[in-house]
Amino acid sequence: MLHSAASMVDDPTTPTVAAQPHRPWLAALLSFAFPGLGHAYSGRWREAALFGLPVVLLVIAGAALVTGLAGDRNSLLSRGFLTAVMVLNGLLLVWRLVAIAHAGLTPVRAVAGRHRRRAGTVVVALIVASIAMHAWIGIVAAHLEGTLTQVFAGAPPEPVANDPTPLPTGNAPRASDPPPTFRWDGKERINVLLLGTDAAPGRSFALTDVLLLVSVDPVEGTAAMISVPRDTGFVPLPDASVYPDGVFPEKINELSSRAAENPEEWCPDLADDPQACGLRSIRQAIGLYLGVEVHRHALVDMTGFAEMIDAIGGVELCLPGRLVDPEFDGSLENRERDEPLVLPAGCHHYDGIDALAYARSRKGWIEMPDGTREPQSDFTRSERQQQVLLALRHELAQADTLFELPGLLGAISRTVSTDLPRERAGDLVNLVPLITGPDIDQVVLGYPGYVDLPLEPDVNYLLIPRRDAIREEMARIFGADELRGWWLAGEGAPPAQESNELPR
Repeated sequence: MLHSAASMVDDPTTPTVAAQPHRPWLAALLSFAFPGLGHAYSGRWREAALFGLPVVLLVIAGAALVTGLAGDRNSLLSRGFLTAVMVLNGLLLVWRLVAIAHAGLTPVRAVAGRHRRRAGTVVVALIVASIAMHAWIGIVAAHLEGTLTQVFAGAPPEPVANDPTPLPTGNAPRASDPPPTFRWDGKERINVLLLGTDAAPGRSFALTDVLLLVSVDPVEGTAAMISVPRDTGFVPLPDASVYPDGVFPEKINELSSRAAENPEEWCPDLADDPQACGLRSIRQAIGLYLGVEVHRHALVDMTGFAEMIDAIGGVELCLPGRLVDPEFDGSLENRERDEPLVLPAGCHHYDGIDALAYARSRKGWIEMPDGTREPQSDFTRSERQQQVLLALRHELAQADTLFELPGLLGAISRTVSTDLPRERAGDLVNLVPLITGPDIDQVVLGYPGYVDLPLEPDVNYLLIPRRDAIREEMARIFGADELRGWWLAGEGAPPAQESNELPR
């Protein structure tokens, strides 16, 4: 009896518990969670260290790097860092696939029969899942890099000083003066001019129909949105080199195009870059008009804006009554040209096309619940444009990044371009709580508070600025000591401004 038992113990064919893992598929699943973990479960400690230790070191190094750069978001969004993320993501994917297959399918003799079939099925499923996960990370990183490169195109060329026409005022920059050096450190106030054009298929020219200054002060924790109606006339120019009185005699939304058509006259130093001339000219004019320095600009393609809204699943807009615009032209192909725009009262979820139509409509009326009709105009359109932007920032703050981020980044890259330097992109992250917060000062410099209606509307519909009212409102937002430019009253005002030749 004892001899029989001893024979069974010494029999080399007798299976042992340690000879094979109890569940090979579970070993594969554990190595999917973390390379080497499945080998440890199987009691194969040497392989566990081989597959697990490099990943542990990578995680520790990555955590230390991210922690060290936590206060330097510019580095986290730098081209070098994002490239490193994509390379390491690819290497980790390969390492992970090998660890999964090795844990679930080896040793071959130990994983046989139904165990091998089950383990093989699980390994294939885990490989597919791993590829999908790492592909998503790679796509997001690549989209982020591409978006940052496209959006943050860098500063425009600086003008070369020459012999300009004398200024009508002593405190305004000349068109040929180099712009003041602005090295934003992410902590001081920044003023960005948001420009949206009405470019669309079938149109031979584009007007700047959205002129919106976004000002954010990270120190005070404040933000403001200031809209300038597109029909505003008599905006100041840096000097008298183009017009003798230093004033643009047409609508402000034509200024950029007019300068771009004749850069030799408007910007001699940018004669070979009409777009840069147009952008610089309107930035200077808006800065002088408001009495503040415009540090940067951002161009928004309105057709792409609708795509960006769709990328986050639409926005919620609340209308006090039914909006009806029988003359809406549908020029961005969002509607048939002969179809009137009708949007219902109340809060509804809108896709990009309808949200853009809401932001672009400038005629018709809003039919209130009591039956009265409130006429719509460029002034109310500016208010609605701000509402759409605020609705967009609300949705962005709640975006489902897992599914929406790649599409959103792609839409942003096709929609927005700025002159903000690429290497300072991370500083904007500091502004997210302010931009997405509830307290944003919204101002539309329209009628009757800030402009008067045209004297001859049938001849040329030019809104006449009320300088004192504009200056008072800008002083409230920025502080009187921070104001500068052509609109300042007193010793800084040009001679023509003090006469009746120009509106006050």
